[in-house]
Amino acid sequence: MNSMKMAEINDLSHTDVCIVGAGPGGMLLSYLLNQQGISTVLIERQPHLHKSFRGELLNTDGEAILKKHGLYTHIQELGALPLEQIQYWKEGNILHTIDPDLNKGERHVGIHVPQDHLLEAIMAQTQGLNPLYQIRFNTVMTGLLRDKNGSIAGINVRQNGVPASIRASIIVGADGRYSAVRKHAGLTPEIRKHGYDLLWARIPAPAGWEPAVRMASMDGQQLALFSQYGGYVQIGWNIPEAGYAKLREQPFAPFVGKLVAAFPCLADSVAAHIRNWSDFVLLSVESSYSAKWAVDHVVLLGDAAHTMTPTGAFGLNAALEDADVLSELLIHMAKEDFRSLEALQQLQAIRGTKVQQQLARQVEMESSFQQRYESFR
Repeated sequence: MNSMKMAEINDLSHTDVCIVGAGPGGMLLSYLLNQQGISTVLIERQPHLHKSFRGELLNTDGEAILKKHGLYTHIQELGALPLEQIQYWKEGNILHTIDPDLNKGERHVGIHVPQDHLLEAIMAQTQGLNPLYQIRFNTVMTGLLRDKNGSIAGINVRQNGVPASIRASIIVGADGRYSAVRKHAGLTPEIRKHGYDLLWARIPAPAGWEPAVRMASMDGQQLALFSQYGGYVQIGWNIPEAGYAKLREQPFAPFVGKLVAAFPCLADSVAAHIRNWSDFVLLSVESSYSAKWAVDHVVLLGDAAHTMTPTGAFGLNAALEDADVLSELLIHMAKEDFRSLEALQQLQAIRGTKVQQQLARQVEMESSFQQRYESFR
């Protein structure tokens, strides 16, 4: 293999694989490639790994990937919280519960992993493989670098405000639903709106709060509470699409009072930590699917290839699965010095059907929520 020597990985100008986006998919891919002596440059537009609290619920698929590569125990050491049950609530009472299926070997209904725990654990393991390994923070992709024949040969970036170029055999877009790699490569996704947006908030959990997913219906819209590691509750409150501005015209107290009516034990925490509209974070909800995940020397994974809604917590896990599959393809390509690019198309061939099934499942779960909720009453 004519890969760059590991000692040269600190050179920003050239690498085997340039990964744009240090989220779970990009971080895992970088680790798996470094394991095989394939040099990577991982760039991240943010100044650190402490990103906003989204996509932090592992399901059995994501857990299996992390265990397969010996990473889950390192994440556990930093802190993770298995959730014991899914509960449907109304006015302070549990209507229905769903437990893990022990016959299928399930031990939880999801695991909350703070994203910085996941990222820091994988980064530490990568640095253990290669002490010179670094993530390039404060680095923004500004365009594609092309050779004299017009083929993609790398990317242009702005690192700490300074223009630079990174030459790479392969460019991986792991940079989320607003992917710069996807945009510059002309890989246009089909975007679907889902009829709702989402208000996020996080508050301290009350004493005795059991680790679970709690669901309720607020005026026909889904309200979900997720227990989080460290003693917190994440609130995901569906509201009508593009309805936030109108919602903010209403008095705040009656709105947040619905949350307390559904979960009275949260009254003190809500009163202390959700005092006005600014204590919520608005997420514009949409999904997307790119007809092509790869072109030339570029390949997409995770939300860059297929953005998912928060429903069902598929997004994080799908990104990890993408990275696992793509790593095997790139390891094979590296044996031939990345001369053939056909293997890049195989990522979508291998993963596309499952991803589309999950996107369809999200739509079904969203459309049937109220009917399902009513059936428990």
